Amino acid sequence: MFIFIKHGDNQQFLANINCSVLLLLHYARRKVGLPKTETIDLCDETGTMKLFFLMKTPGDYANKFLTARNTYYVCKVERGAPGTRVESAYKAFVPLLKNPEPELIDALRTQCDLLERSRVKMLRIQEAKKVVPIESSVNLTSKSSGRSDEEGTTRRAPVLKTRADFVSRKDKHR
Repeated sequence: MFIFIKHGDNQQFLANINCSVLLLLHYARRKVGLPKTETIDLCDETGTMKLFFLMKTPGDYANKFLTARNTYYVCKVERGAPGTRVESAYKAFVPLLKNPEPELIDALRTQCDLLERSRVKMLRIQEAKKVVPIESSVNLTSKSSGRSDEEGTTRRAPVLKTRADFVSRKDKHR
């Protein structure tokens, strides 16, 4: 099973999708002449990103995510400048085409904005979890009685009998 990958000035090449996503992206990166350090992804003709660069398991086969005989575009994932506060921010998804369609650029921009908003939202949630003070369970109100633990609700532990307890009782009765 093969797909068409377009790039540059209306150039294209075939790629076999009976391989891992990682291998497919390495192949595409080499074919378009990008260094290994560049983050790339594929998008379909409508501009829908496949988000392979976010995959937890890049060893999964590409044929699970791509349709044979379809055309895909190579897109470069631009992130924030290294060493800055916005280092992991998503700046843009840039199609590696000489004259991309305006609809394609709009679709990629929209997806990039959504992904960035989602990333920022997750960061805020993580920061909020770190800031929330944890109350001691001693001061919490008991659900069954409505009284706090400090007001003297004492619970008796169940009496556990061991084998030694039974043996000593038998000895007492003899």
